[in-house]
Amino acid sequence: MPETSRDDGFTVARTREPEVAREVAARFGLPHRLELPRGCCEVDMELVGYRLGAVTVGRLSYGRSVRLRTDEGDTVHVNAPLSGRARTASGAECSVTEPGEAAVFSTETPADLRWTADCVQLCVMFPRRALESELEQSLGRSLHEPLRFATIMDLSTPAGAGWREALGTAARELEHRCGLATHPFTSRHLERLLIAGLLLAQPHNYSEALEGSVRAGPRSAIAAAVELLEDRSDEPWTTATLARAVHVSVRSLQEGFRRDLGTPPMTYLRTVRLRRVREILQRLPPWSTTVEAVAARQGFVHMGRFAATYRLTFGEMPSTTLARRPESSR
Repeated sequence: MPETSRDDGFTVARTREPEVAREVAARFGLPHRLELPRGCCEVDMELVGYRLGAVTVGRLSYGRSVRLRTDEGDTVHVNAPLSGRARTASGAECSVTEPGEAAVFSTETPADLRWTADCVQLCVMFPRRALESELEQSLGRSLHEPLRFATIMDLSTPAGAGWREALGTAARELEHRCGLATHPFTSRHLERLLIAGLLLAQPHNYSEALEGSVRAGPRSAIAAAVELLEDRSDEPWTTATLARAVHVSVRSLQEGFRRDLGTPPMTYLRTVRLRRVREILQRLPPWSTTVEAVAARQGFVHMGRFAATYRLTFGEMPSTTLARRPESSR
């Protein structure tokens, strides 16, 4: 079938024609030239994808051994095989990835990609400027050279596994259409999580600067940040956006929270959000809402993990809290 843009915000396409496959992928965000093995004139291309603000997420396969040569652009790509193997050559670097790994490359330098016939990839595309803007906020200064990532991401390491969880949430949307990608609250949270998480999980030429020691922010700035998190917990905060709001660098904010509160900003925010969810569940009658709706509005995108954390914190499942009728309705 030809490419379709659905009412639910997803792009779905399937085709056997190589030129149509190339055009569909190019419109979705991956301009390239497509080459097939000698004697092969068809593909079995499938694409399902959606956009999270500046970030594009898609699952792509060709059903054949293919070679893709990307054009120059200004986008950072993360390709994570779900099955099969992929070889990525970009500049002088060459890597082979399979499930459990991902290739990170920029189309600033054209890339040569070779996929096996059984290769299915989860492809996430970031505008370079979105990543660099987040990084500048984290460093508290402008960048003196372009952002460059290491090519291979090991998703089994502690840092990689953390980002893999966010990636898994994005991938589940492709299968189940849970509404996280299209709901304005959760989509913004997931977009920020993918951007900030990539900068923390994958080594790059500014990683050491991100880890360097800095002075803690003024107590007045930390107090203002706490007030923002308390009053506006449902906004898609990242450490960078919070630091920008109170006019300090990310590291200064982190050190200030450690000094004054003994916890990182985002851990404090999670505590506030959990408390806020509980307050809402206790106040509303069971028939008026769902746990998922209340949790999603507060930025919780992984319901299983949210429920486990809620139970650990409050000693009961969120569904139990909601099922208990509020005093005013008795």
